[in-house]
Amino acid sequence: MRARPLGVEGRNGKSVSVTVRTEPGYQTIEGSHLLVAAGRIPNTADIGLDRAGIAVTASGFVKVDDRLQTTAPDVWAIGECAGSPQFTHVSVDDFRIVRDNMAGGDRNTKDRLIPHVVFTDPPLARVGLSEGEAERQGIPVRVATLPMRRVLRTLATDESEGFMKVLVGAHDDRILGFAMIGSEAGEVMTAVQTAMLAELPYTKLRDAVFAHLTVGEGLGPLLEGVSARSV
Repeated sequence: MRARPLGVEGRNGKSVSVTVRTEPGYQTIEGSHLLVAAGRIPNTADIGLDRAGIAVTASGFVKVDDRLQTTAPDVWAIGECAGSPQFTHVSVDDFRIVRDNMAGGDRNTKDRLIPHVVFTDPPLARVGLSEGEAERQGIPVRVATLPMRRVLRTLATDESEGFMKVLVGAHDDRILGFAMIGSEAGEVMTAVQTAMLAELPYTKLRDAVFAHLTVGEGLGPLLEGVSARSV
């Protein structure tokens, strides 16, 4: 849902309210803290890239192709300066792509399944499509959610806040996306990401014997909530 902030009231750390305008109308969001993410820009201005024949985009990122090669022969760029998603793990993969291509390989950045993790408390993690992205791309999906309080591990550790969500193709059993906010979200997401990379049907995870007492054990009841495939 697109939202535009209109005003903020309160004191950070105690009580904060943000008024936003959305497509359905105005809404006030209450909370205890407000985090403002201003973003970052690439530090590529006035360093002589034009003299080297290295073009930049309108946003200042080094212009690269899918193989991370710049517009100058035998010059490559990796990480945030090249416009890659701003994660350390993506920069590491950029390095592997460039390393292999410099040795004669033909690797590229197309169709990378990039995981996102925010190490808040509880952490937030996701991989693949969100519901909004699936809708915008015209991809029909089946959606299932599971409150973290239904994962027995969270009752033992008193960390029952949050939920899991999975997106499965409406006409096949491919896992298209996963999101979770809750204890060990990044670790659970990695298990789902592995299944997605292997193109396993969601039923393989649904019917797996997961160790008890783990947070990953919640994948079983989550995937049991996926509705039957449409005909």
